[in-house]
Amino acid sequence: MNKVLTFILCMGFVAAQAQRFGQHERDMIESGKSSDRMRITQITDKSDSLLLRSKARKVRKIKDPIISKLSERMLQTVLDPANKGVGIAAPQVGIGYQVILVQRFDKEGEPFETVIYPEIRSSSDSLWRRIEGCLSIPVIRDTVERPWSIEVRYRDIHGKKRKETVNGFTARIFQHEIDHLNGVLFIDYIYERK
Repeated sequence: MNKVLTFILCMGFVAAQAQRFGQHERDMIESGKSSDRMRITQITDKSDSLLLRSKARKVRKIKDPIISKLSERMLQTVLDPANKGVGIAAPQVGIGYQVILVQRFDKEGEPFETVIYPEIRSSSDSLWRRIEGCLSIPVIRDTVERPWSIEVRYRDIHGKKRKETVNGFTARIFQHEIDHLNGVLFIDYIYERK
C-alpha cells in the first residue's frame, strides 16, 4: 500500500475516533442546569449496560463549552448525598466519551478534577487489594487487586497535556474510572478471580 493511501486511511481512522458531541449527547447535557445532577446509568438496565460495556470515544474539541457543562453536572452527580462517590466516568451518565472526574486525595483539599482521554502508560509491580463499589452497579462491593502506582497521561479541562505518577487510593480511582472508558467494570476482576 502506498504511503499517501496509508496516511489518508490513518487520518480517517483518527477522525472517526475523535468526534464532536452528537445532538443526543448535547440534549442530555443541556437538559439541566450546571448545578443539576444527571441520571446514573445502571448495569441492571439493558440499554445502560450496552453503553457501560462500550469503548468511549475521544472528544474532538476539548474547549467546547459543552465539556465544561458536562464536567459540572458530573460533579453534582458524584456529590449527590444519595449516591456519593469518589469518581465518575461520562458513560455512567449516558455520555459515551472519554471524560472522567477523579477525587484527588493526593492533593490539598482533595479536589475533584476533570480528566479527558486518560491513558495509563505504566503501572507498578506492587499490587494492593481494597474493597470497591460502583455507582452503576447497585449493591455489589468486593475486593479488587490493582497496581499501587500508575503513570497516567491525559488532558485537563483546558486542553493542557498532563503526565504524572499517582499512588494509592487516587491511583485506584483513576484505574477504576479509566476502566469505564474501556467498557470494563470492577466486577470483571471479581469474576475473573473466582
